[in-house]
Amino acid sequence: MMTDDELITKLEETTKDAPRHQLDTLRAILERNAGVRYLRRHYPTPAAVDAATFRRSVPLSCYDDDYADHILRIADGSDDDRPLLSVDSLVCFFYSSRMSSMKPKLIPYFDSAPSKAISFLAHQGSALSKAIILTHPGFSPCLHSDLVDGIQAPYAAGLVRAICFLESKWEQLCQDLEYGYPSSGISDVAMRDSVTEVLSEPQPELAKRCRSICEEEDWGGILSKLWPNARYIKCVTTGNMEQYYSKIKYYGGELPVLGGDYFASECCVGINLDISQPPELTQFTMLPTAAYFEFLPFDMNKTSARDEETVDHTGVEVGKMYEVVVTTYRGLHRYRLGDIVKVVGFYNSSPQVEFVTRAPKTPSEVLTEGDLMSAIKSFQQVLRNEAMTEVTEFAGFLDLELNPKQLKVFVEVREGSIFLQLEKLNESVLVLRGCCSYLEDGFGAIYKLMRERGEVGPMLLYIVKPGSFDKILQVAIENGAPASQYKPPKIIRNHKIVDLMEDCAVVTVCLDSFDG
Repeated sequence: MMTDDELITKLEETTKDAPRHQLDTLRAILERNAGVRYLRRHYPTPAAVDAATFRRSVPLSCYDDDYADHILRIADGSDDDRPLLSVDSLVCFFYSSRMSSMKPKLIPYFDSAPSKAISFLAHQGSALSKAIILTHPGFSPCLHSDLVDGIQAPYAAGLVRAICFLESKWEQLCQDLEYGYPSSGISDVAMRDSVTEVLSEPQPELAKRCRSICEEEDWGGILSKLWPNARYIKCVTTGNMEQYYSKIKYYGGELPVLGGDYFASECCVGINLDISQPPELTQFTMLPTAAYFEFLPFDMNKTSARDEETVDHTGVEVGKMYEVVVTTYRGLHRYRLGDIVKVVGFYNSSPQVEFVTRAPKTPSEVLTEGDLMSAIKSFQQVLRNEAMTEVTEFAGFLDLELNPKQLKVFVEVREGSIFLQLEKLNESVLVLRGCCSYLEDGFGAIYKLMRERGEVGPMLLYIVKPGSFDKILQVAIENGAPASQYKPPKIIRNHKIVDLMEDCAVVTVCLDSFDG
């Protein structure tokens, strides 16, 4: 374990000469994996190739087109004496956190010593002790509330989901604490035994304390009341997690919300050196030894970056946006990560970036995550003013099978909304039609241009009942995704998920004209 001073010294060393460390990292990766079949397809002696030749010889790659079949063969045990992706031994597989399709990506985890070392460095840089990992509220955090000095979750969405679950189940939780054993609602035998062991005996005083806190009508600051010695909340709040930041601030009260680092499922990307900043000001310092990074220029007003060439650390420009491309120790080569970042400066010679949005998956996609989030933010404000309604979750789907194409937007609202009251159906439809233009006005320039040309038809807005997006979570878990790592999709790319959402709709409005 490094001391803070040693950690800072290490970071200073690697960022002062980032270009050299990047070339050393690429050389180490190529020397290590010189014999893998994926690299051999493009040239026979990859270990002897410099960075420029590497970029010319190896094409840009993506998961579905270039790795999915390889990884399935490895999972099936079909990898022969000459390894497909990495010479290191396979430890396990894990699923990516994104759920825009029905099944998350399967990521192989190879036993790579350099990769483990940089991951350890990055994790240690943001480590804090005595924190509860709150992805599902239960009995143990309540029993030891005085020992908790921090509240952590991988992603802001998971933390909000856990609090909302507590909000709906706190009475049962208090009853279980009071009786000393779980309710009949917990049917799993192993879980019942575990809960009974944790409780050990009735906890009437604790039940009374929790009940007095949770029965308050205003849940503002609830986390600091339940865990009075907690000093912070820590989770990822950037990107599509930003929508949950205000809710976490509300539930946390005076507790500071600390941001996370930049970790993708495929590799570590950067460290957040000032975790106290709000998501809109969060910057990540790229780690030159974590992977070999390239940057593919990205323009929000273009649908494709196919004609662009990547640049390395030395070629990025402050103020410009790029899609991150990585070559990793664990078998991914010139892999398009799908993240769009904006270069905002440099820490020594290493770029500092802000996360902007997810990249469109195909040139036919005319709406980005960022477009949708920005539009919903304006739409939410209008709904609060016009209908006293709170948006709890949302997603969009562009139906490419229709001619013209059609955008479908699914919005989940909180219980008590006018849109959930059957007797006010006509009134709610009128309100929605009046608000739709605010939603569509927030979409990007490409969508608006295609809408004006008639290439995209009238938008469909669906109000879905509370709990609808939890069904997507259940599908993700059934397909192998860990609940704690789950990120609700903002752009849906699977018709089965769309069908699921449409079945949950209580009100549907078609925006018949571009001006609403």
